[in-house]
Amino acid sequence: MTQPNVVVFGAGSIGCYLGGLLASQGVPVRFIGRPRFQKELAEHGLTLTHYERPPIDAAPDTFTFTCDAEDLQHADVVLVTVKSQDSLEAGATLARSVRSDAIVISLQNGIRNPGTLKSRLPDSTVLGGMVPFNVTRTAPGTFHCGTEGDLIVAAHASDALAQLRDAFGKAGQSLNLVDNIAATQWGKLLVNLNNAMNTLSGGTLKAGLMQRPYRQALALMIEEGLGVVSMAGITPEKFGGAPPRKMIRILRLPNFLYRIIMNTIVKIDASARSSMLDDLEAGRPPEIDYLQGEIVRLAKTVGTEAPINATIMALVKVAFETGQSPRMSGEEILTAIS
Repeated sequence: MTQPNVVVFGAGSIGCYLGGLLASQGVPVRFIGRPRFQKELAEHGLTLTHYERPPIDAAPDTFTFTCDAEDLQHADVVLVTVKSQDSLEAGATLARSVRSDAIVISLQNGIRNPGTLKSRLPDSTVLGGMVPFNVTRTAPGTFHCGTEGDLIVAAHASDALAQLRDAFGKAGQSLNLVDNIAATQWGKLLVNLNNAMNTLSGGTLKAGLMQRPYRQALALMIEEGLGVVSMAGITPEKFGGAPPRKMIRILRLPNFLYRIIMNTIVKIDASARSSMLDDLEAGRPPEIDYLQGEIVRLAKTVGTEAPINATIMALVKVAFETGQSPRMSGEEILTAIS
């Protein structure tokens, strides 16, 4: 069966990694992204590294890269990996060029992106998705996956989607299709509240989680978010190997117990960092309004408040205004929200 033509729209670190996995298995991939990445991939090819698996090389002749955002007419599947704040503009661009029979998959942080894209593409199939792992650019043309997890996409009867699942699987990356993608996205959002914490600490994800006060602050923030979500009648799926309430209990464990069970819950490379911290250091705007901001907005709709998430959101916005992480310790973050 002929492989579907895949366009990765917004080819940053996540987009290059996902597209590279597909290209390595013979799927025709066209990246649409920034000139910097176009130049890097043309000169160095595309190398994907993983904290557990062997490296994968996708040579320049296995994919194409363009900066022309209108170059979409041949796409059978579009993987949207732009930042959440760019979804509306992305949807407008897709509406001008993408075929109505193409499948558009949002692989972005947050909750609202599939709906935002669908508002611009009312006649197209738009599916929500979730990328559970962290990807960081470690060298020109090289992207490193530092955490684990299966890709998840809303279930849809499509040969093209089935072929993508097979291609990802052959590259070592599982893709699961689920009926309730919203519950999965809410589960991920609660875990992704740690992106802001990592931005405030300025170190690696693992270094932060090794501090008990850091974990206590994160547990309070997730607990507040879970309370708001529950008031709204939403039941999030487990993410990272444990349901939200169990994850909260684990975060509150003493250090010696947490170290014992940490790797049974989620494996994290020692060098892994959040995309939000990468955005801060690269001078890009944050996605905080689509993470902590989503909790704060939902709280208002159910007649309550989310002061812990609001405080962390405010601190992150100050960090982005100043252009640098305040490098707060776990104790300092815990004090700030107490």
